[in-house]
Amino acid sequence: MAVAVFHGVEVPESLLASELQNHQAPSLAEARALAGRALAAKAVLLARGRALGLEAVPEKNSEGQEETCDEALIRTVLSEEVDAEPPTDEAVRAVYEENPEGFRSPPLLEASHILIAPAEASPAAVQIAQQEARKLISDLEADPSGFARLAVNKSACPSAAEGGSLGQLRPGDVLPSIWSVLNDMDTGAICPEPVLSEHGWHILRLDHRSDGERLPFDYVRPHIAMQLEARAWTRAAAVYVDRQLAASSERPGLCLTETGGLSDGTGNVKKADGLLGQALKDVEQAYEALGAAVRERLDLAASGDGNSATALLSRMIRTFLSKADDETWTQLISRLRDSDTPLPDCLELIVIHQLPPVHKTHTLITTRHGPRTTP
Repeated sequence: MAVAVFHGVEVPESLLASELQNHQAPSLAEARALAGRALAAKAVLLARGRALGLEAVPEKNSEGQEETCDEALIRTVLSEEVDAEPPTDEAVRAVYEENPEGFRSPPLLEASHILIAPAEASPAAVQIAQQEARKLISDLEADPSGFARLAVNKSACPSAAEGGSLGQLRPGDVLPSIWSVLNDMDTGAICPEPVLSEHGWHILRLDHRSDGERLPFDYVRPHIAMQLEARAWTRAAAVYVDRQLAASSERPGLCLTETGGLSDGTGNVKKADGLLGQALKDVEQAYEALGAAVRERLDLAASGDGNSATALLSRMIRTFLSKADDETWTQLISRLRDSDTPLPDCLELIVIHQLPPVHKTHTLITTRHGPRTTP
């Protein structure tokens, strides 16, 4: 199984491909990094939940959708570990004062309508109803006072008995598409075009408008405080996740399964870490396991430093374990995935990353034809 490492977490490439669709970015590399970070964050939070011994019960949202067990555990971890200071009265007051046009009561509209319903649910019937509605609007432009009479005779809504009056309206009392049109109209105006809804075509007239008033500070204080605390908690949660990811990068080893769960088994990074630990315990044997070309590179570098090749190899292994980044771990895992000789292959990659290749010198000799090079 091909995997990549993000923040020290092994992520299957198949899982990463699925997650990519949730992240928009200017380039594939940036989208890949965002997807990898999101999956790594999931892994570290699940691991933290296990470490704390937390038990999470899935909850349902307002639409009745239930969390997965992993989602519930992540929510519980963040709830348990993340705190945010409540905002001060000064901060709450500042938000109120900086938004003089905000925190207003909703507008109150009075409107009337005539509903022209299609005879049947077919495109042709809808078009015929639209044409009829447009004809009535044309008649009303000539005689606006006839609105109530036309509503009584033509409207398919029960409000026809009231001359089409819908009474006083607040946001949410009518369909959003109708409210939007009414909210943009002038008082006394009839909309020049009928508005379509699932019920048919509406001929709209705005009868009265009462704009909302600025609400008193004491009334909106709890709402502002709740918003500020929610923002502070979100920032604190982001900092918390960043710290968990940083700790994971320093101590890699977590793994996600192809289905997105936290693996219970030992991953490739842990296996490589174990191999390198064994190499440090017996660096002489590790040196002997290397191929001739790699040993030659080590010998040459060690002679230049005045150290033994084994001492240099030991130092390089420790350097790798303390400084290897995600890309290097990914390369190492890729090399080890199908390796029959994991330790030499692992050490070879470490040497290649830290030592330049050996450049062989050439000797110039003189012949009767002039100088030439002999390798």
